[in-house]
Amino acid sequence: MVTVKQVLKSQAYLAAGVGLLPVLPFLHSWVLGALLIAFCLGLLADFNLLKNFPERLCTLLSIAALVVFVIRFSLTDLATPLLEFLAFLLAVRLAGPKTPRYILQIFLLASIILAGSSMLSLESVYLVYLIILIFLVTTGLVFLSFLMVEPPPRLGLADWRSLLKVSLLLPIGSLLLMLFFFIILPRTQTPLWNFLNPETKASTGISDEVKPGSVSDLTSSSAIAFRAETDPIPENQLYWRAIVFSRLEGQSWHHEAPGETESISISHQDTRNLTLYTEPKTDIYLPALDRPIAFINGPGNWITLGRDGTLQLRRPNEKKYRYEIQVQMHARSSQVGDHQRYLQVPETLSERTRQAGTRLRQYADFSEKIGAIDQFFQTQQLSYSATRLPVTKDPLDTFLFVSKRGYCEYFASSYALLLRLAGVPTRLVGGYLGGEYNPLGGYYLITQEQAHIWVEALDDNGLWTRIDPSRLAINSNEAFRQNQRLRISSLTAVIDLLEHNWSQFVLNYDLRQQFALLKTLTHSFKQFPSPQNIFLASPLWLVTGAGLLIIYLGWRRWHQPHKYLLRSYLKTIVKLNHLKNLPLTTGLYDLAQQTNEPLCQRFAEIYGHAIYQDRELTSREIAQLKQIIRSLKSLPRA
Repeated sequence: MVTVKQVLKSQAYLAAGVGLLPVLPFLHSWVLGALLIAFCLGLLADFNLLKNFPERLCTLLSIAALVVFVIRFSLTDLATPLLEFLAFLLAVRLAGPKTPRYILQIFLLASIILAGSSMLSLESVYLVYLIILIFLVTTGLVFLSFLMVEPPPRLGLADWRSLLKVSLLLPIGSLLLMLFFFIILPRTQTPLWNFLNPETKASTGISDEVKPGSVSDLTSSSAIAFRAETDPIPENQLYWRAIVFSRLEGQSWHHEAPGETESISISHQDTRNLTLYTEPKTDIYLPALDRPIAFINGPGNWITLGRDGTLQLRRPNEKKYRYEIQVQMHARSSQVGDHQRYLQVPETLSERTRQAGTRLRQYADFSEKIGAIDQFFQTQQLSYSATRLPVTKDPLDTFLFVSKRGYCEYFASSYALLLRLAGVPTRLVGGYLGGEYNPLGGYYLITQEQAHIWVEALDDNGLWTRIDPSRLAINSNEAFRQNQRLRISSLTAVIDLLEHNWSQFVLNYDLRQQFALLKTLTHSFKQFPSPQNIFLASPLWLVTGAGLLIIYLGWRRWHQPHKYLLRSYLKTIVKLNHLKNLPLTTGLYDLAQQTNEPLCQRFAEIYGHAIYQDRELTSREIAQLKQIIRSLKSLPRA
C-alpha cells in the first residue's frame, strides 16, 4: 500500500524537475552538478541507503549560496545569478530530510524558478510545464494535510481515487482563474521586469549592405524569419520584399533612402491583405509580399511605408512584431526623377566585364538588352551553389569568367552591373524567396535560409521590372527545387501551428487585442439584450463562472469538511435503508440507535465530540469519518 509520504516525495522530485527544465540550459556547470548530486543523494536517502543532509548543513550551504549570489550580483544580468541561487537552494532541499516543511519549500522554490525562467525564455512548452506544476503543487498541498496527522493514514486504492477527485478541483479552478486574469489584466509595451532580463539576442536580420558571399552565410541558419497569414499564392510570386540597394561602391551594394516616391499602379481586383508575424530582428526592415501599398494595422508609431515600397521600423527594436498590410499582386511602379543614381558603376572594373556590358549598348530597347544578358549568362554555363565560392579581389569577374559558381548575390550583382553598363537604371532588392505553406494555420513559414537577392530594372516605359538572374543558372531547377523541397509534414504543421498560436495569443497579446475583445463583448451585449443570453453568448463569462464555481466547490470541501462529511454520511444511510429522505428532527445519536449499526455509533461519537463542543474537526478525525463512510458504502443494503 502506498503511503501519503511516498506520494509527496515523488511529487516533490517531479515538481523540482518540471520547475528546473526551462532554466537548465542557462545554468553554470557547478549548479548543474549540485542538482545532479542532490537528486541522487535525496533518492538514496529516501530508499534508506544513505542519510539525508542534516538541517544545519543545509542552512550553511544555503548561506554560502547567498554569499556567492551577492558576489556575482550585477544589474546588467540579474536573472541568471538569481535563478542559479534558487536552483542551488532547491538542490539543498532535495538532499535534506523530506519533512512537511521541506516539501513545502521544494514546491515553492520550483514554482518561483519556473516563473523566473520566463525572464530568460518563454517558449510554448512553458505552458506545459506550468500546467503540470500547478497540478503537482495544488494536489501536493492537499496531501500535505494528511501528512500532518499522527500517525499518517494509509490509504487504499478507493481512498486515493476519492481523494484525487477532490484534489483535482483546485488546479482546474486555478487554471481557469489564471486564464481569466490573463485576459483582463492591463498590458504594457515593455514587461514590468524587463530590467532583470539579459540583453536580447535576435536570431534574424538583414544587413543594409550586400556583397558577394554575404547572403550565402544565411543559408546555414534554419531560424524562422517570419510567418505570413494569407491564402495560397503561386510559387513564382513568393518574393518577400524587405530592402532596396541602389548605391554601388566597389563590390558592395548599399541601401540609400530614395529622394523621390515611386508611383504604383493599383488595381483593386488584384490586391490582398496579409498579416505578418516576425521573429526578433537586428535590423529595421520588415518583409512584405512584393508589393505593399497600404499599412492596415499594427504598431503604427513604429512602422513606416518607405518611398521605394519597403516597410521599415523607425528604430531597431529586437522584439516580435505583428502587422497587417495590403499588397498589390503583379505590381508595377514608375520612377519619377533623376535616374543617374541607378547608373553608377565602380571605377575599377576588369576589362572583360566592362567589354561585356559595353557590347550590350548596341541593342536598341530594354527587352533586347535583357535577352542579350540572359543569353550571355546561359552561354557562360553558370551554376548556382553556396559552396566553394570565389574569394578574390574581383569576385564578380571570377564568377562570370573563371569559377562560374555563385549564390544569388553573385547572379544579381553581376546582372545588375551589366545592365548599368548597358545604360539601364538598375537596383538590387533583398528579401526572401518562397515559403512553406501550413494548411492547418493558413500561413506561410519563411526561414532565414530562404533569404534571397534579385534585380529590378527600369524598362522603356519607366516601370520597375523584377528579374531573378538566379533562374538562369544551369542547375536552377534543381537548386530552386531544393530550396522548396521541404514540404511541411502533418506533424510539423501541428507543432508549428502551436508555436504560432502561442506567439500570437500569448506573447503578442497586448492592449490592442484586449480592446478588440472588449469590442466583441460589447457587440455581444447589443445582440443579446437579456441577462441570460448575455451570459450564454460570452465565452469569457462562461470560463469565469466555471472557474469560480469549481474554486468555490473546492474551497467549501476544504474549509468546511464537517458539512461535506455529514451530507455524505446521511446520503449513505438513506441509500442503505432504501429511504427517500430522513426526518429533519433525526439526530446523529438517534440515527445510530435506530440503525443499530456500530459504524453509525462510532460516527456519531467522533462527529458529536467535536461539533457539539464547538470546535473544528482535526485531520485525524476527518480521516476516521471518511473511512467510516467508505465502510458503510461497502455494506449490503437492507
